[in-house]
Amino acid sequence: DDDDDDDGSVDSYTSLGSEEDDVDATEAQMKATLDKMASKDPEFHKYLKENESELLEYGDDDDDDEEGEEYIQDEDAMESMANELAADEDEDMDTKIPLKKKFEKQQKEAENKFLLTPLRLQQLEQGAFESHSVKGLKRIIAGYRTACHLSDANAQGEGADSDDEEAAPKKKEFQITSPVVFDRLMAICLVQCHDEFHYHLLGKGSGVEKGDDEEESSSEEEGDDEKTSSTLDLNQPLPPKLLAKSPHFAAIRPLLESFLKSTLHILTTAGKEAKLLQFVLSNLAKYVPYLTAFPKISKPFLKTCVQLWSAPLDTSEDYNAVRLQAFLRIRQLAVTQPYPFIEEALKLTYLSYAQRSKFGTASNVTSVLPTLTFMGNCIVELYTLDYASAYQHAFVYIRQLALHLRSAMMKQTEETKSVVVCWQYMHCLKLWVAVLCAACGSSKAIAKEDGDGSAASNAKLGGGANKDDEANLLRSLVYPLTEIILGVCRLVPIARYAPLRLHCVRLLQQLAASTETFIPTTSLLLGVLDLKEVGMKPLGGGKKGGKKNKSANVRGLRLPLILKLPKEGTLRTMEQLDSVLKEVFVLLNREADMYRYSPGFPEFTFAILQRLRKFNKQISNGRWRAYSKGTMELCDKYSAFATNGRSTLVDAPKDVRRLEALKPVNTPSMRERYESAVGKEKRLEAALQPVMGQKAADDAKQRKIDKKNEKKNNKKRKNEDDSESDADMEEEEAKKQEDKPKPKKKKKAKVVNEADLKNVGALKEEDEVQEGIEWSDSE
Repeated sequence: DDDDDDDGSVDSYTSLGSEEDDVDATEAQMKATLDKMASKDPEFHKYLKENESELLEYGDDDDDDEEGEEYIQDEDAMESMANELAADEDEDMDTKIPLKKKFEKQQKEAENKFLLTPLRLQQLEQGAFESHSVKGLKRIIAGYRTACHLSDANAQGEGADSDDEEAAPKKKEFQITSPVVFDRLMAICLVQCHDEFHYHLLGKGSGVEKGDDEEESSSEEEGDDEKTSSTLDLNQPLPPKLLAKSPHFAAIRPLLESFLKSTLHILTTAGKEAKLLQFVLSNLAKYVPYLTAFPKISKPFLKTCVQLWSAPLDTSEDYNAVRLQAFLRIRQLAVTQPYPFIEEALKLTYLSYAQRSKFGTASNVTSVLPTLTFMGNCIVELYTLDYASAYQHAFVYIRQLALHLRSAMMKQTEETKSVVVCWQYMHCLKLWVAVLCAACGSSKAIAKEDGDGSAASNAKLGGGANKDDEANLLRSLVYPLTEIILGVCRLVPIARYAPLRLHCVRLLQQLAASTETFIPTTSLLLGVLDLKEVGMKPLGGGKKGGKKNKSANVRGLRLPLILKLPKEGTLRTMEQLDSVLKEVFVLLNREADMYRYSPGFPEFTFAILQRLRKFNKQISNGRWRAYSKGTMELCDKYSAFATNGRSTLVDAPKDVRRLEALKPVNTPSMRERYESAVGKEKRLEAALQPVMGQKAADDAKQRKIDKKNEKKNNKKRKNEDDSESDADMEEEEAKKQEDKPKPKKKKKAKVVNEADLKNVGALKEEDEVQEGIEWSDSE
């Protein structure tokens, strides 16, 4: 109908150019055209009557100034042309052709714009989702496109110019003024459009028989056909050839592309609307498999999801839900899209994490560090999907860390050292340790289950977790990563960077437990005991301490949140010494527990026992000596067990290849014992630290409130009247004078009484006391 209207309007304008002098005839033809339009399209005629009534009153008043306004509509070019037409009746044909084109453009724009009301939206829903009409689906997606571009500044004027000129007049444009209509349109399209796409492309409306599909498809696509015929698996790739088999694919393809582009646009322009982003991302899960047919849209979609996942501005609970939904879409894209796509996902996520980890310091522990922990867990999940691609990226980025370390060790400058001794470098080390531990742990579990005869599918962590050979590729990176961590410890072997050394020891122990290999860290821990500051007497908090004691006295020291100690008074206060030594003995006990079932454990603990005995002789602090004695008793206990156990072995300890050759049956492995110890430590820290933090936060809030109240009181006092302020000052001064002289008067009275005892006349004098004053017994 719209095309017929357009053809009729063009035919009516052909007679307009033949009459140059008769304006009345031209107006009559225009009225006839409008009457035909009213009979063919009554809804549009009603819309013009309500909103653009001047177009329907064309030519009624010939002498009024409104004669030109029906053509104008806010354009100066039309104004000048109308004035020239009224002034000169003998004007040439060339001056009327632009007027005709302007009117045609205005008429087409009016025909392509409809005010979307709740009633009209309900009609669109019925046509698209109930009758399964392709034309109805096209109309409601056009409305969805308009809703997604409402935030654009030039959506109405420049939206059509940005598209192809041929396709622009065919698309119906809607006007959305009601928020209720906007919310309903967004919800209904995101929730129900995927059912229509599935119906026309893969379901009953596709027109493709199941038998023909199975005969024509290859052996690899048979499983996909069976799944998509009933329900679409959101985590399985959807081949574009399968979509192309539908006869409606040519008609549905542009609609699906428009829907995906509009959704991508609203994700990029939503800003801080956390609830809107969460709703859109959660409902997009059913549309991600269709992105296989649109590779040009999948990459921008991945970049947008990565930006939402790593956004540094908002750390609220609502936006954390957006981060989770964004990561779920990233993982779904990595699983469903063709092979090269997962490498782009691995690259973008790691680089975003590295950029964000620059701000993960102790100063923002409550905001950034939890977000970094979540992002690190997400990256570990992604890198366990495909170990072959993960190995290539891990090799490149671990080598990059090694190059930074080599530059720092060769140049020995502050700039090169600051690149390594920083939170960004440490967070990247923690990430790769976690990735390698996840890969090696999965391979160990698979090997164990295969040896027991159970199914290996229970140990799957991702798409490639069932391939032991691919997991061994990542296992080969354990050695270079271990050397990098040891190099970081040797870079700054001074007392101030003792927390950095303890961080590295924890990473090495995590690698050793997950891979079940021997990575010695006792030399690093015993090296802390060899520091000269440990044997010195701690600085006290007395008067002689001076300013240095105040600056070095760190209250509430938390080693997991710092990399270096204060420059002044390093390891000279009880808080610092107690925290560092406690951490050293905790890690020593954990290392002894890790290697307790090794046949060479007695020889391993020889150096530890020898150094701790020397430490007990040098240190007089009872608490630190108790720490040392506990570690010594633990080592002796495990050494006795290892000595008795290895006596039953056939091979010598040096010939035994298994690390835990003495482990009894049904005993937790090294990884399990390490994880239980770390979990217990975290529970203790969570039970103690939040209480302290809450008290400190409450005290700080109370101090701020008190300061504000004091400032308000001072301002109120200054704004009082002069008379009232003077009276208050006089009363305060009188009270002060009454309070101060009392002890002096008593002393003077004693002196007077002692000196003038002989003056009897003074005793007979009456006291001059004001009425209304009550004296107390003390006075």
